[in-house]
Amino acid sequence: MPYPTEPDRPANEAASRNDCGSCTICCTVMKVKELNKGAHTPCTHCHEGIGCTIYDKRPESCRVYECLWLRSQQFDKPLPANIRPDRCNVVIGTINNGNEVILYVDPSHPEAWRAPAFSEALGLFCSRGIPVHISCHDQITRVF
Repeated sequence: MPYPTEPDRPANEAASRNDCGSCTICCTVMKVKELNKGAHTPCTHCHEGIGCTIYDKRPESCRVYECLWLRSQQFDKPLPANIRPDRCNVVIGTINNGNEVILYVDPSHPEAWRAPAFSEALGLFCSRGIPVHISCHDQITRVF
């Protein structure tokens, strides 16, 4: 979940933040049980492109969640900028204890996961035998 713009935030808090920048798509496409928020429903606490209005009090599931794109930015070969969730309308996550990939697709762009930008990432998952699922309109379908 993105950090709201707060220039006077203590340094020890900044170290624990996610660096989502202006990306807030997970705040729409993902469920948040603690908030009784369904998938593909904008979170009432999200200011699109800015961040969470309850960041310091956000639920645990929001605190611990990092999409695979964000996580990959720490790797030697991170996922490319053009598949950052807010640029491609897909949040890349995991299910089944991290053993499978799930693409949470913005329902207003249901074919976004088929974009050429995803070819390399999908090829990587498939070549490693990692099952890939699509979640769109709150329906999950295995595609690879």
